[in-house]
Amino acid sequence: MADLAISLLVVLAGAVGMLLLLVTWFGSRSLTPEIEDELDPILGARDPIAIYESHGPFIPMPTHLTTSDQMVEWMTKELPKLTAEIAGPRT
Repeated sequence: MADLAISLLVVLAGAVGMLLLLVTWFGSRSLTPEIEDELDPILGARDPIAIYESHGPFIPMPTHLTTSDQMVEWMTKELPKLTAEIAGPRT
């Protein structure tokens, strides 16, 4: 009787393990949305600019910044000043 119970538990554990394996294998594929070309909002080179313009002011990073240290320095020192100018004084 104990051998039958152990055999059934092994079969049940194998079935549950295979089910979990299938869920993890195929489940991640079903979570990523498939975007069709007709429905993709960003189609051309000008579209990102139009999207940024539609959401308010956009401050591009200056082209003379080449190293990451220069970019970080600009983002921590100059960018807050520019965003404060755009936001204006709040009263």
